[in-house]
Amino acid sequence: MHGPLAEESRAALRDADEVVVCGTNLLSDHMRFRTSWEWPRDDIELTKGKLTVFGAGWWQYQLAGIDPVSAKWMRALSGGRTWAVRDEYSARRLQAAGISAVHLSCPTLWDVTMQTLPYDEARVIVTLTDYNQDPLADKRLLDLLAERCQVLFWPQGPGDRRYIEQLVGPRAEFIDASLSAFDEALDQPGTAYVGLRLHGGIRAMQRGVPSLILTIDNRAREISRSVGLHAPSRNSFREIRDSLGSGQTVDLALPTADISAWSSAWGLA
Repeated sequence: MHGPLAEESRAALRDADEVVVCGTNLLSDHMRFRTSWEWPRDDIELTKGKLTVFGAGWWQYQLAGIDPVSAKWMRALSGGRTWAVRDEYSARRLQAAGISAVHLSCPTLWDVTMQTLPYDEARVIVTLTDYNQDPLADKRLLDLLAERCQVLFWPQGPGDRRYIEQLVGPRAEFIDASLSAFDEALDQPGTAYVGLRLHGGIRAMQRGVPSLILTIDNRAREISRSVGLHAPSRNSFREIRDSLGSGQTVDLALPTADISAWSSAWGLA
């Protein structure tokens, strides 16, 4: 359920035995007072005693720790099951507030055991972001890639295409924004992925495509720290340059035992 709720959705929440919030960045230190959850407080209260999060994480880095009022409120929302978060950073913050939590990484990585870095592919699919722009760093990345191979762009977000056109001009080559078009392009022989869109890179890894994800915020950075994903900062130009053309393989250290235990508790194993 995204955005404001209809009365039918409220009724479903009232009748539900369990409410699971999946794949979101809504966790924060002051969640009771300022949250990215797009529901009025009364609607969120309908999840009280039923809520579990799955594949969620912190909206950005914060210093203070969860405030006591927010911690008490989150414990009240919890249905008593362990919350499954995407990185160790998020798990530690919840645990410090007395909320049962475990790091299971992002579920989209569960079937990915290895990352292969680009080598000498003939073309690369690139993603940038309209919401976190750094024209100098992004242009430097594009110039580096253009020296190596054909560059194609996949505009995952609604404003990405406009930002890319501002950087590259009319010569930019785009793939259609649909997931099916992205998959088709990834499956072409001699293709690699380099980009700022975390799940664009994970999608490429799922399909066995050489991939280099660049970090711009806590999401990719903390997943990288938690499972060993090779994901240099967008601003680490030397590390990016050294990663391209290496063809190195990186084994991911997924918490498989915890994933199995958590799934079994839900009857999913």
